[in-house]
Amino acid sequence: MIFPGPKVFIFDMDSTLIHADCDVTWKSFAVRHGLAPESAIAEADKFYEDYKAGCLDPVAFMRFQLAEFIGNTPEEMAEPCRMHFEEFIRENCYAEALQLVKELRERKIPTAILTSTNTEIAAPTAAYFGVDELMGTRLAVENGRFTGTIAGEYAVRAGKIAPARDFVMRHGATLAETAYYGDSTNDLDLLKVVGYPVAANPCPELRRIAEENNWRIIDFK
Repeated sequence: MIFPGPKVFIFDMDSTLIHADCDVTWKSFAVRHGLAPESAIAEADKFYEDYKAGCLDPVAFMRFQLAEFIGNTPEEMAEPCRMHFEEFIRENCYAEALQLVKELRERKIPTAILTSTNTEIAAPTAAYFGVDELMGTRLAVENGRFTGTIAGEYAVRAGKIAPARDFVMRHGATLAETAYYGDSTNDLDLLKVVGYPVAANPCPELRRIAEENNWRIIDFK
């Protein structure tokens, strides 16, 4: 059900629209297909805990997370990213979130996913939800191949504000006229500056903050 007011809707992806974290499931996929050693699972879990705690080392994380991309072309990585979605994400998409985005599209209300996950991995999920735009961490490419580093700012915490502002301005709106759905304290920077903050499937700390600030809380199923 759409609540009145917002002219634009922006959604975090992991644990918000989907019951999964793609940075973790990607490594599970890589191990399953022999692209990474089994030890990568525990390492991914450790990085995820750091992310939730707000103390992630982005340089170390990207070096680890992008190991399978280095030296490959975007075309070569498109199929593994599609397979990852089919094997790990499709069945974990919240049905109520899919319905909400469908209703927004039917009403011609602009929608976007804004995620810290790199856009190569996130693209199949964005396509499945049918949002107007995917914004996320972009990967650097030199001579047509991924370098294993990111291009531009890491789209986490305050790094989400600029792309969100750019998106809503292109749709004739302001952040004050925007709804943003996020699940963790890493979403607080953007939640605090939009006019319609929504704590979606929130972690305990975000739920507490949302209750204190009378933000809308929703638990997708």
